[in-house]
Amino acid sequence: MSTRSARVLSRALIAAVVAGAVTMAPGLTGTSGALAAADPTCGSWISSLVFPGLSARACIWGTGAAWKQAQTEVFNGTGFSVEVENLTARLESLPADARCVNISLQNGQTAFCGTRSVPDNNPFQFDRALGSAQVTDLVRREQFSFESPFVG
Repeated sequence: MSTRSARVLSRALIAAVVAGAVTMAPGLTGTSGALAAADPTCGSWISSLVFPGLSARACIWGTGAAWKQAQTEVFNGTGFSVEVENLTARLESLPADARCVNISLQNGQTAFCGTRSVPDNNPFQFDRALGSAQVTDLVRREQFSFESPFVG
């Protein structure tokens, strides 16, 4: 890895940690089968109706693997800071959910919230990640939901 790539990765990780709750990809946390599904399957970015420039999406890790993990992301491109009061992530059909609270999100930052990895012993059952965010700037407040595609 070049020095420039290492610096960019380091800055991205620091920004994510500063933004609030962070989850590492299962492949980075020692979960077995991580190489089989190293990349997430994500839903579309859903834009806020109240905060122009704010968007969120849900991702599911573990496509084709014997485990699954949900992760949600909120990106703040509003030009000002917002408070993410609640950011949730859960797996539909599997017993995993997470709730991250009180994340101060500056302009240009992304916050992450993720579940733990759970076994997926039924390859014929399709699963997806579901998420919701409740955001405020102390004057306005919005709550909205988003989802990933179904995966096996």
